[in-house]
Amino acid sequence: MRKHLEYYTRYQVFLNYPFDDEFARLEDALQFPIVAGNLLPLCAKDLSTPDRPRLDMLVTAISNCHYSLHELSRAKGEGDDNFARMNMPIETGMAMFYALHTQRRDHRCAFFVSTPHEYQRFASDLAGLDPKCHNNDEDLLVRLVYEWLRDVVPSTVFNLQPTISVVSRYHVYKDQLTNVKGSGDNGTPSHEERRELMYQVCEEAKWWDWRAAMNGREEFPVVPILLKK
Repeated sequence: MRKHLEYYTRYQVFLNYPFDDEFARLEDALQFPIVAGNLLPLCAKDLSTPDRPRLDMLVTAISNCHYSLHELSRAKGEGDDNFARMNMPIETGMAMFYALHTQRRDHRCAFFVSTPHEYQRFASDLAGLDPKCHNNDEDLLVRLVYEWLRDVVPSTVFNLQPTISVVSRYHVYKDQLTNVKGSGDNGTPSHEERRELMYQVCEEAKWWDWRAAMNGREEFPVVPILLKK
């Protein structure tokens, strides 16, 4: 986990989404607009302190993020036992309680679904919270996330760009990603390598500048990326 979460509370966005192969391409579309806004994504994959309970780390992470994004498209059972995954609803409830407890002063939540109507059957309480439907479209998800952040993050904090420029830069990232020889299964880029490439692509556009100062370079060390020949 990041060493000093409390230093970056105003800039951190907690991400709650499915960790599976089917959602992998949308994972990039969820994270990239955060980096493009000169903000700092944080999710359960970033919580890796072995001597602390995972739930404790989630509480710490969410309470040190001013914003959170929740993708709630997994509602059906899976596998031989037909179990539904409950981690995402648990994290959503934690974030919503924090937002309501602080009267949305210290935390703001956004909700995303893959279809416009199914969530009304499995999470009807979301109906009054205006969940945003991305239809499993990467470009649309990039746009929805960036524009929501633009609307709620103070302009003194947020890197304001035309949405179309952010979507175009996302395509640059995706093109460069195909040239990365990753350390994951079958040479796929790991979570850390994908995040590093996002940082670099947005740094090149002068959109993300957290390594400009010494403490930023210490907090966000460069992750080596190996390119294909």
